[in-house]
Amino acid sequence: MTQPDEAQLPGRQRMLAGVLLAGAGLFDAISGVTDLSNDQYVVFTPEGIYHVDVVDVTGWMWAHMATGALMVLGGILLVSGRRWSIRFAAAVAVGGIGLHLILLPFHPVWAVLVIGLAVATLVLLVRCRRGTPRGEVNPTGRPFR
Repeated sequence: MTQPDEAQLPGRQRMLAGVLLAGAGLFDAISGVTDLSNDQYVVFTPEGIYHVDVVDVTGWMWAHMATGALMVLGGILLVSGRRWSIRFAAAVAVGGIGLHLILLPFHPVWAVLVIGLAVATLVLLVRCRRGTPRGEVNPTGRPFR
């Protein structure tokens, strides 16, 4: 027999995925804002450590902020329950993972944090998408929706 908690599980997973994705987007946007104001990096070489102002990553940080905004939007849409929001959130999470893999050398801890949240979101979204095939009925005799 299906328990009430089991029937609400996909909705809860979707809500948790939305919160995780919005949290990852918020972290991403904060990182982008802080990096726009300070884009000074240090280069380690065998001859010593050099302070480099030549490396300009401002364009990447704007991409960081845009990805963060899209992640927050995807998380909000997931919580709202729109049917197409799962695909949008999955696409945004994959884009965020790709961007953070590129930016991993600049901010390793921050990138790993956001990648972990995005991967957790994708796992929850895949579990939400898996459903019972149409035509089957649950133990109470009602068809699955």
